Amino acid sequence: MSERESVDDFAGELLNGSKFESSALDGQVAVYNVWGSWCAPCRQEAPALVRTARETAGRVRFVGINVRDSEGAARAFERRQRVPYESLRSEDSDEALLAFGSALGVAVPTTVVVDRDGRIAARIVGPTTYVTLRELVEAVLAERSADPTAASQTLR
Repeated sequence: MSERESVDDFAGELLNGSKFESSALDGQVAVYNVWGSWCAPCRQEAPALVRTARETAGRVRFVGINVRDSEGAARAFERRQRVPYESLRSEDSDEALLAFGSALGVAVPTTVVVDRDGRIAARIVGPTTYVTLRELVEAVLAERSADPTAASQTLR
């Protein structure tokens, strides 16, 4: 755990028009998924992300990072796939991608699980499966925070 890379804070606008600040997730386990509506592997993995997000609601925060997409196409993808979480607009994805350093690379899709201390606990390059994602999320949820104050922070 001590060797994990930290994610820098970033902000942007979500597809629903609201503002997002990654610092609002401090003290929580978060899953970030880089995707695009044009990406066939993204369509393949969407049910796994949707199912895991629904099953861990209230314990894990999911955030999409939409890349190289129009807002209309991105919103249509989310409606078709019944995605229960919000995504950053493509126009705001560059800052988010930079915040993860080399962990995100250039592969789409990529999914990153961030621990309660804001560090990268797991990375999946390419499409994920329900079993893989759920096991990684549950493992990170089971960890104790290295920051004793993080456990007392409330969900935002």
